[in-house]
Amino acid sequence: MKKLRIKLLLSLIAFALILVAVISYVNRQILVADIEKQVAINRTLIENHILTDMQSVDNAHFYFDKDISDKMEQELRELSIYYEKNPNFAVWDLEKMKKEHGMDIYILDQMNTVIYTTFKQDKGLDFFSCCERFSALLDKRRESGGFYTDGIDVSTTTGEYRKFSYLATPDKKYLLELSIKLNEFPVYQTFNFEKTAQYLVEKYNDLLQVQTIGPGGVFFANSQSKRITVKNQSQTFQDHYMLAKQTMQSTEYQKKLKNGYIETYRFLPYEAETARGESTKRVIFVKYDNHAEIEALAKNTKQFWIILIIALITSFIMLLVINGLLSKTIQLATYDPLTSVYNRATYISKMDNILKKRKANKPALLLIDLDNFKQVNDQFGHAEGDRILKETAKILNQEVNKKGFVVRFGGDEFAVVLYDSEENQLEQLANSILEKIRQIKYEDVNIQSWSVLSVSMGGAICGEMNESEISLFERADKALYHSKNAGKDRYSRYNEVAAGQ
Repeated sequence: MKKLRIKLLLSLIAFALILVAVISYVNRQILVADIEKQVAINRTLIENHILTDMQSVDNAHFYFDKDISDKMEQELRELSIYYEKNPNFAVWDLEKMKKEHGMDIYILDQMNTVIYTTFKQDKGLDFFSCCERFSALLDKRRESGGFYTDGIDVSTTTGEYRKFSYLATPDKKYLLELSIKLNEFPVYQTFNFEKTAQYLVEKYNDLLQVQTIGPGGVFFANSQSKRITVKNQSQTFQDHYMLAKQTMQSTEYQKKLKNGYIETYRFLPYEAETARGESTKRVIFVKYDNHAEIEALAKNTKQFWIILIIALITSFIMLLVINGLLSKTIQLATYDPLTSVYNRATYISKMDNILKKRKANKPALLLIDLDNFKQVNDQFGHAEGDRILKETAKILNQEVNKKGFVVRFGGDEFAVVLYDSEENQLEQLANSILEKIRQIKYEDVNIQSWSVLSVSMGGAICGEMNESEISLFERADKALYHSKNAGKDRYSRYNEVAAGQ
């Protein structure tokens, strides 16, 4: 019974584990698929939002740009005229000129080095060394002698948003340049892509960073304290930036961190609807992580453990319920309902198991009959007969103890099975049982029903390794009938019976 309960409990636990594992696995796969789908949707929304807002900012600046571009062209042409009269830049009062029109002035020589400027951070800046592609563009602008203006651009040294315009001197030896800080204008304050980027980062948990990178590889960032360029980043970053810039196709790569966290680096090429000079094409850098996914999976794992604990508790409760429902059935199937010793079916099962697993041990079988038991039922009633059967089973259990077990085959037929015994031990057990029964019969005068009874017993020991239960039973049965034929109230062993035959 105990082993059955353990097996039942283990079966329920195994079933619960398998059920919870399967359900959790399927649920997790669905969750991962849903997360991936939602991530894709969110990123599409984010990136469409980014590109749309960038276009809106550009368009707003384009309409505002005409007036300032005209003003910058006018100032540059005045500087060009002034150059014809006074080509010695060393004597120019650039600070005074800046105060007159509010724009920073740059003088670039034929090597595209800033030799004079009101913007001190750019003094000595060598475009040929730092920005070869842009330097080539400046050469073309100098040679053409025309006026050029760019849209939203970024300072090469500070990274702040600026607008630049260019005009070569009449002799084409120098390039005159003006710049103006865009965040000083109300239109820029209203249409500010950096504010849009900040809003998106705050709105979406997985969005970490949105930044615009100019064609020269400089990050647009008024909020940064120093200039940041693509060259400051990893080689992988630089490679993907160049790929997006050259192919005008989005590209990405991932960086694995600790605890399952992953950062995704996306590069979105952008081209303004209206040509804006050098700033027409840019790359928007977007950085994501999988924080929301990790949180969702961690929550799912927590739910798994909760469900598992509930399932295990339910298994124990089910075991108690099933045990309650089956206990009586198992009891009836295993034990004799009157005497509570094993029944015939259990005897056969246990005996087969004992004989199958035996090694050097010698199992023994003792068959017991209550002689004249029918007279007890006839004279004293069946209730008294039942009491005697219970008393007999009790005596047998006390005598056998842990050396074996007791069986009731039916009626007044009992048996004792010993796990290991010799002939003398089996005989001692039989004699002890006889002595107990005789003691009740002759000494307890108050129990008259025992007076008509006696006990006949026959025993046999399993000597052969391959002997079956049937063979052992037949030998013990022959010994039992020898006791009955010899006058009852005695024990016979098979060896003596066989020798007498």
